[in-house]
Amino acid sequence: MIDFANGKFSEKALDFLANSDARLNILHGSVRSTKTVNCTIRWISYCLDGPPGDLIMVGKTVATLQRNVLNDLFDIVGPKNYKWVNRQQGEIRLLGRRVHLVGANSEDPEGKIRGATLAGAYCDETSLYPESFWDMLMTRLSVPGAMCFANCNPGDPDHWFYKDVICNT
Repeated sequence: MIDFANGKFSEKALDFLANSDARLNILHGSVRSTKTVNCTIRWISYCLDGPPGDLIMVGKTVATLQRNVLNDLFDIVGPKNYKWVNRQQGEIRLLGRRVHLVGANSEDPEGKIRGATLAGAYCDETSLYPESFWDMLMTRLSVPGAMCFANCNPGDPDHWFYKDVICNT
């Protein structure tokens, strides 16, 4: 079960939960700073209130996505609201929404989302993705009102994600 620190959230976390309403919403910072927990809580809200259409959840691999996010997500929403539809294809049903699960550990996954029309994205450990995958994902968020919720550790200040995305958001 997730430890929510006795129900207390930092001021920064509460601000993210209340005000993450841009097309791209990024939580970045030190290790163990509750980025993933806050992103997951906000994602649940988006699944319930976001525009209709397919969603995507991305991790470096589907296995790391499972370990970092999906297990806790299942614990929060329960088996009635989280079901595997097709494990081989990486598809779950979450709160009544179709969600595609993708690992972005190389250039190959870019082809898996080419042509997709998405209403939202959850991106875990985003700075580990290839830049080509990120660029393709941003073009696939084409449903009006689509949003992306991403988390990452800061990494190298010369990393493409830090320079091109975080510093320009």
